[in-house]
Amino acid sequence: MRKLIVLSVLFYITFFAKGLAQEENFISLSVYSFTRFIDWPSNDGSDEFIIDVIGHKSVYDKLLELTAGRKVGNRNIIVRFLESVNNITQSQILFLGFWQSKDIAKAITKIGNAHTLIITEKEGLIDGGSAINFVIRNNTIKFEIKKANIQKYALNIDETLVKLAYKSY
Repeated sequence: MRKLIVLSVLFYITFFAKGLAQEENFISLSVYSFTRFIDWPSNDGSDEFIIDVIGHKSVYDKLLELTAGRKVGNRNIIVRFLESVNNITQSQILFLGFWQSKDIAKAITKIGNAHTLIITEKEGLIDGGSAINFVIRNNTIKFEIKKANIQKYALNIDETLVKLAYKSY
């Protein structure tokens, strides 16, 4: 009986870890892919395309790996991990992880009028100011889009991405 319990626990941990890895891979790859479907104003004066990640270190690590040596247009991609919304400076993408989502209003205030795409991963944040929000539907990670929250920051979205979304507003 004891062996069965130990095996069950090990199976659960392995399955759970695999699920987390798949989530991180999906989110990281999606965030990187979104750069192809969003147009940022070219007059921001930066030679770098910055993706900030708050509150999800494993997504940061995977994004760092995915974007190594890559560019958005002619700009080198820089991925930064921020400890909190207090450290927000100018970036093109801000990914606010689940555990930091309570600070979305503060993040929006810190962003101001910058041309930043806000991406989150908690139910309801699309109404809280997120442009793209990851949700789980039928045990699958999907994303929803709110065009008004993209346009608010003078960004343009390709309709192809809107069609790929689980839901758009």
